[in-house]
Amino acid sequence: MRYFVVSHTHWDREWYRTFQEFRARLVDAVELVLERLERDPEDRFVLDGQSIVLEDYLELRPRRAATLARLIHDGRLAVGPWYVQPDTLLPSGESLIRNLEEGERVARAFGPPSRVAYTPDSFGHPAQLPQILRGFGLRWFVSWRGLGSELDRLPAEFAWQAPDGSTVCAHHLRLGYFSAARLPSQVSEAVRFLVPVAERLGRESRSGAVVLMNGIDHAPPDPHVRAVAQALSAELGAPVQVATLDEFTAALPEPQEQVRGAMLGARVANLLPGVWSSRLHLKQYNRRCESLLLAWAEPWAALALACLQLDERAALRCAWRWLLQNHAHDSICGCSQDQVHEQMRYRFAAAEELARETTRRVLERFAGHAVARRTPATEPWEVVVFNPSPHWRSDVVRIPLDAEPWIDFSDDAQHAIAVHPLLAASVVHAGFSVCGQPARLVNEEGAARTRLSVDRSPLALECFVRNVPPFGCVRLPLRPTNEAEPDAEDSGREITNGLVRVWADDDGTFGVRFADGTVFSGLAATEDQGDRGDTYDFDPAPGGKVTLESLGITRRRHRSGIQILEIAQVLRLPMGLTADRERRGEQEVTLPLWIRVRLLPELERVDVQVAWDNTADDHRLRLLFPSGKPTREFLAASTFDIARWKVEPADDATWVHPAPCTIPHQGWVHANGLTVVAPGLPEAEVRSDGTIAITLVRAVGWLSLPGLATRAELAGPMIPTPGAQCRGRQSASLHLLPGVDTRRALDAEVGLWGVIAGSGAGLAAGESLLEIEPLSVVLSAFRPWTESALMLRILNPTDSGQEVRVRFGFPVAAVERTRLDGRTSCGTADFDFPYLRAFVRAHEAATFLLSLPHREPLPAD
Repeated sequence: MRYFVVSHTHWDREWYRTFQEFRARLVDAVELVLERLERDPEDRFVLDGQSIVLEDYLELRPRRAATLARLIHDGRLAVGPWYVQPDTLLPSGESLIRNLEEGERVARAFGPPSRVAYTPDSFGHPAQLPQILRGFGLRWFVSWRGLGSELDRLPAEFAWQAPDGSTVCAHHLRLGYFSAARLPSQVSEAVRFLVPVAERLGRESRSGAVVLMNGIDHAPPDPHVRAVAQALSAELGAPVQVATLDEFTAALPEPQEQVRGAMLGARVANLLPGVWSSRLHLKQYNRRCESLLLAWAEPWAALALACLQLDERAALRCAWRWLLQNHAHDSICGCSQDQVHEQMRYRFAAAEELARETTRRVLERFAGHAVARRTPATEPWEVVVFNPSPHWRSDVVRIPLDAEPWIDFSDDAQHAIAVHPLLAASVVHAGFSVCGQPARLVNEEGAARTRLSVDRSPLALECFVRNVPPFGCVRLPLRPTNEAEPDAEDSGREITNGLVRVWADDDGTFGVRFADGTVFSGLAATEDQGDRGDTYDFDPAPGGKVTLESLGITRRRHRSGIQILEIAQVLRLPMGLTADRERRGEQEVTLPLWIRVRLLPELERVDVQVAWDNTADDHRLRLLFPSGKPTREFLAASTFDIARWKVEPADDATWVHPAPCTIPHQGWVHANGLTVVAPGLPEAEVRSDGTIAITLVRAVGWLSLPGLATRAELAGPMIPTPGAQCRGRQSASLHLLPGVDTRRALDAEVGLWGVIAGSGAGLAAGESLLEIEPLSVVLSAFRPWTESALMLRILNPTDSGQEVRVRFGFPVAAVERTRLDGRTSCGTADFDFPYLRAFVRAHEAATFLLSLPHREPLPAD
């Protein structure tokens, strides 16, 4: 038997203390690590599998950069491969890829990054994680949480296979990432403590190699580890080496036993599934940022590089770095102190604004604007509507009535300051037409845009646009009119577009009939339960009646074909828990809830906008979508896949933490022919009667509490978190679709984008820049890669291999198939411009590098 002592510190960048509070301690810890390593040339240390700690430390101690670089280059200080230690279930698969890319980029500035995917404390892992890791050449995965009853038959080392067939070698830390933490100061006492630990772990290893993890959360290094290792070796009569995880895994043979599927078990470590619904407003913010970057900013920046020689790679990287910092597992999971999550808002805002404005700049250049992007001051105006999908689209678009600059000098003899004519027209004229049809005027009350009157909100136009080409645009004339075209408003309870019929019922729910005659009733029913849990776990509290106090239904129809049913409810429910937190209290509050159901012309889709004002504490509010009949299985979008789930929870009789009834999803859930698209609301449950439950808010007031029915021990420190009660006005967008169609679910989420055209030619209407077939595959990523190359990634989430055809509408010189990391070739591709043909295996994310034709280098920044 060989023993390896891995000294490390698990560094939550922020958690029960803020980032700056923890960073002050990080500086001290790294100073002690460097002192220890410089004193003993045989010593080793692991900086928690992430490279952002280098940036955080060096920002305050820049003089130590050379020392860090030397130790990393010599293999004595291990950093990366992650940028931040992520939660691997809530961020998208592409976000995990960006995390590994940035982690390796930062680490390589100092030396070679670790080749071990070390994720010791993440709250479960998706089934496709092995594909992502192998796509970066990472062979070993070391973790603690997530294994269930399969652990009883597995040794410490096993093979973990993804649905596409990719496999990583996995090592499970049976006693956690802290099995040899905080050693007694006396070497003899430390050895006495470690012997039984080493012997127990030795019994569970079939490889002949045992790892002793010498570290814990935010702990400075033990100073005497090498002396302890030498004494332990003498006691055990076996070699004991202070090592990195790379050195430990290099000693392990190829595992024989294999597991498949997501790691959502809790045999020896808490899973903590309540984090999927803690502070859901943060999950929604994250999803908006990911969607902007992946569906809009990156693909259109790729096209701008190819067609306009406009390089936005620095802006994209900056946006991703802000976003990735929020993907640390205690951050995105919502299980930190309140100030941490308040500070996350700034990072989300920075990422969102960078993604949005980068997209706007590129689209306006494609719309014919010059570099200054000034809105034309004279009619006729034209709206250019863009499609971010690789297939033809028809959908609604919203165009803000805005102009840049909002004031300018007039062209008359006085050269006076004048309001931009487009803004002036929104006040002077009663309405607008787009392509000769009346546009729906929308008051955007909360929009931070210029107002020309204190009593008039900024306006936007809504119109339905047909046949926008794949990654292309249509151009539509915009005219002010003197005729108002408001919504026709009445008390009707039914809307239909010929494909879908929707009606509202007396209990506040609605029903839907799709084109094939399938009917779903009782949709968007509310369920509210008391919650005596914390940010880690839902813990149901009995008692308290929830009643519908009032109901109002309004129907709105516009000549453009947009139809809306507004269902306004007021719920009466308990205000909170009793003083002993055992049940819901007697005092009640009212909670307003608004459901806005929309149909568009020609689309078999139901858009559902939900808004609520959370006035209660310690409860979970969910929307229920009955699918009409019992089910044993259901489908849900997951990381790089469509996952098949069983309704019945796993057998958890021997687990330390009960198996959850809920699941984390990546955008939609499907049962019995009904798909509920709920981006940014990742917690769902499907019951045996076929009802799909989507969590809207889970309100709790403590970071961690002891003595829960769903978890006995603390999961973190007891700190009050009034911000986690999620009080106030919130909203969410959902969509209902018949059948399973990942493409249509993504279309509903990303929409179309309209801008006012410039005076130049721009992208020709009807021209397609990128088209992908068949519709069963998904565009996962399309982005600028180098000055002269783009990256394209296509996901096949189906159970069978697909012959994929890509048509390029811009010059491409060559195509090469690569790993996910874009650095290692996987062979040539079948490319004959303008077509790329490729076979993509079931559940595979296939990556291609597109070389652009030779041209003059881009101008220096």
